Amino acid sequence: MSSHNLVIPVMLWGSKPPTHCISSIMLSHSQKQIITGCNDGQLVVWELDKDWKQMTCRCMMMGHTSAITCLSKASNKDDKPYIVSSAENGEMVVWDITDGRCIEKAKLNYVHSNVQPYQLTGHKDFKLICNGYYPEILVMDPVHLEVLFFISSKVTPDWISALCILRPIKREDDIVVAISSSGVVKVWTLGQNELKIAMETKEMFEDESKQIRCLNAQTLTHCAYNQRTVLIVCSKYWQVYDAGDFSLLCSESSRRGERWLGGQFLSMDRVIVWSDEGRGYLYKLPKNAVSNETMYRASVGNEATNEAPMLYNVLDTSHKRVMKCAPAMAYYLGTREKACKLLFCGDCCGRVCVWHVPEVQEQKLLLVRQESFEKAQVCLPKVTSSLEECWRSLDSPPPGILDQLMADNHTPAHVTATMFIPSHGRLVCGLQNGSVIIIPSTQTVITGLLEAQNHRASMPERKFLKGHRGRVTSLLYPFNDSTRYEPQHLVSGGTDFSVILWDIFVGAKLHEFSIHGGEITQLLTPPEGCNVRILSCVCSVASDHSVALISLKERKCITLASQHLFPVKEIKWRPMDDFLVVSCTDDTVYIWQMETGHLDRVVHGVTGREILKACDENNNSGEQLTKPMISITQAFRRRNLATFRNLASQRLQFNC
Repeated sequence: MSSHNLVIPVMLWGSKPPTHCISSIMLSHSQKQIITGCNDGQLVVWELDKDWKQMTCRCMMMGHTSAITCLSKASNKDDKPYIVSSAENGEMVVWDITDGRCIEKAKLNYVHSNVQPYQLTGHKDFKLICNGYYPEILVMDPVHLEVLFFISSKVTPDWISALCILRPIKREDDIVVAISSSGVVKVWTLGQNELKIAMETKEMFEDESKQIRCLNAQTLTHCAYNQRTVLIVCSKYWQVYDAGDFSLLCSESSRRGERWLGGQFLSMDRVIVWSDEGRGYLYKLPKNAVSNETMYRASVGNEATNEAPMLYNVLDTSHKRVMKCAPAMAYYLGTREKACKLLFCGDCCGRVCVWHVPEVQEQKLLLVRQESFEKAQVCLPKVTSSLEECWRSLDSPPPGILDQLMADNHTPAHVTATMFIPSHGRLVCGLQNGSVIIIPSTQTVITGLLEAQNHRASMPERKFLKGHRGRVTSLLYPFNDSTRYEPQHLVSGGTDFSVILWDIFVGAKLHEFSIHGGEITQLLTPPEGCNVRILSCVCSVASDHSVALISLKERKCITLASQHLFPVKEIKWRPMDDFLVVSCTDDTVYIWQMETGHLDRVVHGVTGREILKACDENNNSGEQLTKPMISITQAFRRRNLATFRNLASQRLQFNC
């Protein structure tokens, strides 16, 4: 049964794979899939074979509107292969990686840098323990993405950089150990009584805290083999502490030109630490940092006698890589066929590497000397793969949007902007050469996907609109947003600083607006409730930090707001007040009078954020002015014609 509200997306990638700059990576609960999240907001599921020797790209999941910061398991049940992803704009999504379905989605006011699942004492299911750019630790329900309670700080509250959870062998409660960005270690006890109180009060505070010399920690992990030592990794050094009183046991600086990203214990006396160059370093700890040695804590209080850790192996790739941004790396203990230690890495090129961490015997370690980095043994990855390799392995490249239509041209058609017109079933594409092409969407998909022998005979009809002298950057079909616009009007913007009004029925250029001093970055329509003159306009944003209201009916610019010092980040509207609210990247908010082009005021900080929040609130259609004399005074001062019209219409309705 079909429905008019049902929309089925179809993607045609073309001969080139999509970009996938990996920002986070994880291994699924079944250890059969690797999930990677990227800076574009997409997630890719990679399928692993039984021997960890082959990896294939299975599906891509889209649902985020900003970069993904962290991934985590959302269920410990085999029949519910759920994961949760968090983005830098506060979005959290629960996915079913079996078919790529979105199970739950929420947007919070918290940006997480780390989310880890943990089964609290007395609970059957996982809870999500979250930390990030906020002073609390959040305990969340992974099913409904609701905050259950906060783990807060009374003493020197600050952003939590990293945390870990310990479960002592002889105790029935959990211990949360966290370190703030200023280097304060805090400890909370999560017993059954404490959890019961926290569920009721929605908050709990630390038991103790201590300042250590460790700023902006990347990761904090405890040794699962003895629970006596803790590894803290910072960008310039990593350190091992005693978990009891956080006394420093040993430390190691980063390699020249590299920064540490994270680390984990391989055993009681060995650790693995990885850097922003996509390498993993294996170290053997000195005896004073190993709890089962007689020399344990021998150098506490005298850092000059601390013995340095010994580097004995490096996990690296055979090809040279240029890292435009730091890779995402993670360590897991594989338990499928046989136990093995694995290191995963995903880089900015979309390549995923998996290393088997080698088990080096003590006899071989005696032969290793820590003289220089070049003499350490190098271990290559067990398996690697990327989207580009998946594309090259295909018998024929995937069809693109315009591959069949542009087959006669020797130069490929680089699509730079796209838009769908559902009322006409047309797809509009802006090209690199400045042209705009209009094609029937369904017929184009059929032509691209169904490899017919006589595909040229069934070529879809298309229209070329030529007018831009540079790359097309944005497209807008105003009739999609409101029926007050003409159905034949199409608006496009390009790098030639121009905005062009087209007639898509006849394929003609109606007017060209040369208003801005930079390329057009965005086109949008004003909301309902504005005055009649503004309702026939479209809003254009350019890279020269200017914003314009262009009247399609009068064929001229009504308002040009060009006094912004920084790039425009967001456009908001206050139609009842006749205000255009412009938010810039420096958090400055400019408030413009739409009809007169008068700059009403410029605000910063909390006031600006409150104004933007007020713009998001839905105004009642029958909004009344409680103080008409004050409103008239403000209207005179601000030259607000819309206020006079509203007052007049209210007075007429009152008299009737």
